[in-house]
Amino acid sequence: MTHRPTTHDAHRDTTIDQDLALKAAAERLEDEFDGVVSEAAIEDHLHSSYDHFADHASVRNYLPLLAERYTRECLVQPCGVRTGIRLAAGRSVPCTDRWA
Repeated sequence: MTHRPTTHDAHRDTTIDQDLALKAAAERLEDEFDGVVSEAAIEDHLHSSYDHFADHASVRNYLPLLAERYTRECLVQPCGVRTGIRLAAGRSVPCTDRWA
């Protein structure tokens, strides 16, 4: 993982554990999609996903995991890469650049 200025909202309310989990998730995704998707795009989508889930969550314990899985699913679709991640109940979630 390269060090670069963050492009996500730095003032959001996260715990140290969540920050570490997001960093670890970014590293895993960057390793998995190395040479396919830029690190900046991965981190931006990961943090955007986290922020979206955080806006609607009453329990925040698993938000980094949800954001990682959602980001992976969105990256898999356009790349044609298969990782075996399935959404609950066979539903598909559209991946967009912007949240509605």
